[in-house]
Amino acid sequence: MKLSFKDIQFIISAIDNLINIYKERLNNENIDDDEISDLGNDCMFLEALRVNLENNLKQNLPENQNSLQPDLLKLSAQDLKLSVLQLPISQRLVLVDAITESIRQELSLSQR
Repeated sequence: MKLSFKDIQFIISAIDNLINIYKERLNNENIDDDEISDLGNDCMFLEALRVNLENNLKQNLPENQNSLQPDLLKLSAQDLKLSVLQLPISQRLVLVDAITESIRQELSLSQR
C-alpha cells in the first residue's frame, strides 16, 4: 500500500494519541502487573513505529524537495509565496516542517 504524506502524518498523530492514552492508563489506573507490562511494551512498539514512519517519510521525499533551487532564495517574499503556492500541499507541509526544525535547531544552539 502506498501512503501519501498526509496519510503518514495522520497515522503518526494517531500513534501519538494512543501513546498518550496508554501512558495515562499506566499512571492513573489500578492495573495488574501483566497489563502494566503489556501497555509498556505497546508504548515502546508504538514509539519505534512512529520513528520508522517519520524516517520513511523523510527518505521518500521526491528529489526536487531535497534542496531548494538557488533562484528561489533570490525571490522577494511575495514572489516566493507565489512559487510555493504552485507546490502541492504535501510538499508545502514538508517545507514548513523543514523550516520549523531548522529554526528549532538554531534556537537551541544559540541558547547553549
